Amino acid sequence: MSPGMATGMENAVPVLFRSFQFQGVLRVEESDRGGQVYRLEPELRWGLIQHGFLSLRVSFALEEGNRRRSGNAMLQGFYNLNRETSNLPATAIVIGTTLPTGIEAPGIGGLARGIVSKTVGRIQFNLNAELAKLTGVADDERQLRYTFGIGADYRIDRPNLLRSALFVEQAEKRLEEPQWRLQLGVFHAITGAIALAIGAEAGLTPSAPAYQFTIGYQQTFQLQ
Repeated sequence: MSPGMATGMENAVPVLFRSFQFQGVLRVEESDRGGQVYRLEPELRWGLIQHGFLSLRVSFALEEGNRRRSGNAMLQGFYNLNRETSNLPATAIVIGTTLPTGIEAPGIGGLARGIVSKTVGRIQFNLNAELAKLTGVADDERQLRYTFGIGADYRIDRPNLLRSALFVEQAEKRLEEPQWRLQLGVFHAITGAIALAIGAEAGLTPSAPAYQFTIGYQQTFQLQ
């Protein structure tokens, strides 16, 4: 399960070997000026190796005014370290870099993310822990930022998942408190290769955006 499909959580299951997966997510969230920000995030994932894949995602800000970093590309490599067993959870690691391809791009950034997934009955629990390094930041902004998330995906029936997640993320400004965000959404598999998702987010602290809504589309193409 990839970030953006109803919640921002990622599980430790890779894209199928020799497959391509396209995903498009539209986000609507509160801006720092009190209005709304529209973001479009297309992503392509390639199952290049067994248990791993490469992904390329670009985020576009569809608004007038502040479009800093709009168009930046994120290149990531995902590798599943072990499959889930009756006693052990599945684990995975992600290493990524941000390429300065967008508007007012500050420079190259990097991130490392650890993922743990465990299924109990109809519920899959997921833990995400990420550390990102940003370049070209202002004097009052942080270079290193952490994000922790815990999520639970409840399988209603075969095609439908109820997804939930709680995130805490270090604020971009040094003097601001961490951002706590609660997410809830539904993932619906139309076929084995096509899925839709809708999600909503509420900010639990003043430093977090008050709300966010997402609509996601995902399609997988299996190569012979």
